[in-house]
Amino acid sequence: MNILDSFALIQHVTEATHRHGNTLDLVITTGLNIGNVSVLELPISDHHCVLFNATLTLTKTKREYLVTKRFLGDEAEANFANLMRSFEPHSGDCTLNDMVKQFNNALSAALNTVAPLKVKKKFTDRISPWLNNNSVKKAKRACRAAERKWRKTKLTVHCNIYKEALNTYNKEVRLARMNYFSKIITENSGNSRILFSTIDQLLNTAPTTPQISASRCEELALFFNNKITSIRTTIPVNPYTNANAGDLRKFCKNNATMGKFNSITLSELCKTVNECNSTTSCVDPVPTAFFKRVFNSVSGHVLAIINMSLQTGIFPDEFKTAVVKPLLKKPNLDSNALSSYRPISNIPFISKILEKIVAVQINAFLKENNILEEFQSGFRKHHSTETALAKIVSDLRLNYDENKVSILILLDLSAAFDTIDHDILINRLEKLVGLSDCVLHWFKTYIKGRKFYVRLGDHVSGEQDNCYGVPQGSCLGPLLFSLYMLPLGDIIRRHNVCFHSYADDTQLYISAEPNDATAINPITTCLMAVNKWMSDNFLKLNEDKTEILLVGPKTKREMLSINLGKLASRIKSEVTSLGIVLDPDLSFKS
Repeated sequence: MNILDSFALIQHVTEATHRHGNTLDLVITTGLNIGNVSVLELPISDHHCVLFNATLTLTKTKREYLVTKRFLGDEAEANFANLMRSFEPHSGDCTLNDMVKQFNNALSAALNTVAPLKVKKKFTDRISPWLNNNSVKKAKRACRAAERKWRKTKLTVHCNIYKEALNTYNKEVRLARMNYFSKIITENSGNSRILFSTIDQLLNTAPTTPQISASRCEELALFFNNKITSIRTTIPVNPYTNANAGDLRKFCKNNATMGKFNSITLSELCKTVNECNSTTSCVDPVPTAFFKRVFNSVSGHVLAIINMSLQTGIFPDEFKTAVVKPLLKKPNLDSNALSSYRPISNIPFISKILEKIVAVQINAFLKENNILEEFQSGFRKHHSTETALAKIVSDLRLNYDENKVSILILLDLSAAFDTIDHDILINRLEKLVGLSDCVLHWFKTYIKGRKFYVRLGDHVSGEQDNCYGVPQGSCLGPLLFSLYMLPLGDIIRRHNVCFHSYADDTQLYISAEPNDATAINPITTCLMAVNKWMSDNFLKLNEDKTEILLVGPKTKREMLSINLGKLASRIKSEVTSLGIVLDPDLSFKS
């Protein structure tokens, strides 16, 4: 009782609450007016029911809030199309940036004319949809009726009927919930986005929304920007010079160059638009799904913007600003900690169209000249995590069959996409890939001068400069990262070490004889060379998170681990490779 007193708590139950005469059920309060406490024995449990009166000030269970919405029906679509067909951009010396601004302003004006924002009242309490099932409602009514009958008569027979009715109701709820999600999964068997969203809803709790305020937006924006700066300052990098970059060209299979883009036709543009997902960013002047519906009325203006960008080698400034929405990394993390969030970037829809068109022409050039890394499976057509895992596991099994031990090293990088140096990337595109003239200038304007801001609800932060990294949420970002990493493969090959990469996940492996003390020399020297190259290129290798797995016969694994020296401390009993758990016997039992 002293503990209760120290916290100003009051315990109100003074008699036994269990059939064996013990007081196990308590009513502990603070700041509440409690009266008429009584204990009622119930036949359905060995615990008694504790009844009491409490004076409470209740708030509304349904919290009202206002949302803004546009009604984009067939009439709005027709009126919007008519307005945009009459749109004529200003003539004269109009720059690409002017064209984009005028077009975006015209889209916004037309949308506000045909479908102005309207305010609608909503409530936060959302009933589980499966509870509206007729069988659930019927079982619930029967359960309530049985409960009222038992409370009225207090007979054992009616108590048993109530228990059966309650069990039936619970079974109906479980069955209705199962059928509800089964129907969603069956109807969307070809829609991976809805399938993953449904599975996530079943397995995980709802994501925690960060505190919404203007100051919180500023804090998150500064945190995201300073995080990358702080990572780069911890990298022991040597000054990068053009002299270092000049030798990169020798890795290219030939001296092919790409100096200009090809203009596209209207049919090619329409095909690209249809292939893009209908996700909308708040930087888009028109919702993407609606934009696709009215695209025939604006396709000529979009075609003019894209072809002008391709011909002049300029990426429009209007497309360089991304809106960032913070996402909690894991459901169990502290939602008040800034480090618990990762930035999710959204860019304008027309920017994605332009990037896809450029990506098609760049990939054709890369494929024709065999420039891409052979053992890079990330973000490439006909490649995936499956192709990467198949290659690695196949090589490990072949070594195992030859009674050899394989050393598999999984490298871990810190924010690799975000720490890339722009000058090194541009130099690599020129010296190693072979981009020149208009194409090279386009990528320079695409990479540099980018900004972002954080948005939470109706609150936004100030704009922050993106001084490093490839654009997140973009179509070209992953490709640029792969091109930035091109020299790494040649460095690894010099040490006769096998490897395979998926984006920034690189895995090194080599077979060794346990009795040969020098067998591990190639991979240790390779690790040192990789670490130095990454430091020189502003990539941070997390040595503490780098993991090693020995694959092969158990006795030989134990013999080889002795020769690993400092690396032995990083040996794991199992590792996760691209989402698959690998063990020393490749049994896949975990």
